[in-house]
Amino acid sequence: MQQSLKVLPQRSWRDIVEILSVLGSIGGSIASVVTQQAFFASIPLSLSVALNLANRRQMSDEVKHQQSAIAQITRENVDTQGHIEVLTQQLVVVQQQTATLSQGANNLQNYTQSLHSEQAKIAQMVNNLQEVEICHQDIRINPNAETYYNRGLIYQRLGNLQAAIKDYTEAICINPSYAQAYYTRSIIHVELGNKKAALADLREATKFFFEDGNIAGYQAAREFSKKCHEIIQTKTNNEEKLPIGGLFS
Repeated sequence: MQQSLKVLPQRSWRDIVEILSVLGSIGGSIASVVTQQAFFASIPLSLSVALNLANRRQMSDEVKHQQSAIAQITRENVDTQGHIEVLTQQLVVVQQQTATLSQGANNLQNYTQSLHSEQAKIAQMVNNLQEVEICHQDIRINPNAETYYNRGLIYQRLGNLQAAIKDYTEAICINPSYAQAYYTRSIIHVELGNKKAALADLREATKFFFEDGNIAGYQAAREFSKKCHEIIQTKTNNEEKLPIGGLFS
């Protein structure tokens, strides 16, 4: 029995004692009535009051402890919420920086590709200029139609159309039946807007390609000549229509 009572919690023990004191007060009251002595009733009553006060004090302490714990949890929740807000703001900043870095990386990649493209163009230009110099030396030693034509092709690639026409003309002067020189020079005449000169060159190119048995060159020259005729005819029709349209303006 004593071991069982020791196992009980302190609060349960006090509750049992309080119940026993109440029963004792009832018994004391009966005893005081029987013996007509108030002393027997006051003892258990005093004990009950003392235990009740002790229980109330313990309950008050527990309530205060719980209130303190709740306040602590509330403060911790507020602190946690503050940390979450700070971390959220930092995450937004990191995301913005990541987007900026990503855009910067894309710009850098595009710039790098542009540089590679420019380097390739410069390398091609240097190669063309070196080929021009080789042609210069060959022409000094042995001027011939083929060398002039090759140098004209290089000038054409470099965008120096007038120099290209001059070299094609030199090639034709050396070899008046140079069909490819006529054909290539006609292309530059078209680019420069000299359609009539282009047609004249194409007539010569068609004739000499046919005489050389170059069927592919012959057909190409004929097709290009047809296109030039169509362009000239369209331009002529438009010029004829302009004065008529001006009458109604």
